[in-house]
Order: sequence, then C-alpha cells, then structure tokens
Amino acid sequence: MTKNSFGYKLKQIRKSKNLTQEQLAELAGMNEKHISKIETGVYFPTYTTLTKILNALNLNIEDVGLDLTRNYNDNPFYVKSLQILNSANSETELEYYYTFLRQAQKGIDILKAE
Repeated sequence: MTKNSFGYKLKQIRKSKNLTQEQLAELAGMNEKHISKIETGVYFPTYTTLTKILNALNLNIEDVGLDLTRNYNDNPFYVKSLQILNSANSETELEYYYTFLRQAQKGIDILKAE
C-alpha cells in the first residue's frame, strides 16, 4: 500500500462515517492538518498515530487496507513488511517493527529519487 492509496482509503472511511478532518482529528487527539497530510499522501502515519486514528474510527488495521494476512504479488517490499508485522508477538514488538519498516521505506524512497 502506498502513501497515497492509504490516505485515499482513510479519506473514504472518514467520509463514510460522516466525519470532517477536524472531527476525526479531535476524536484521535491530533491536529487537523496532520489528518489532511496523511490523506493526501504527504505523510504516512507512525504506528502511534495510526493506532489513534483506528481507535477514533473504531476500526482495525485490515479495515484501512493494511491486510496482514493477504499475499500481495505486486510489491515484494510490501509483502515482506506485512509478514514482518504479522510475526509480532506483542504491541511493543509490533510498534518496533512498524517504526523500523517506515525507516526502510524512507531509504527506498531516497534511492528511487536518485
């Protein structure tokens, strides 16, 4: 899942629940501008931010298209990332993996830009 597709999915869900970005931000204890940047693909949320958003929307990770069990053939990095996240045995381990994978994705994005 790319930044843009995740943000688009989040926007669809938010709108289906008849929430504005401001309302979602308030429910999640965040700034409205941060929600906007996530929805437009400027940011991909940290694990903590993602958890806040999911809790505010009363959703789980699969509801926003981050399926930890499905096999994706089109993106090897995504497939491996999901396998790593799915192997976590605790919230702490999941947060650690998520943070690590976000850093790896940043490195890949930098290499693509060169």
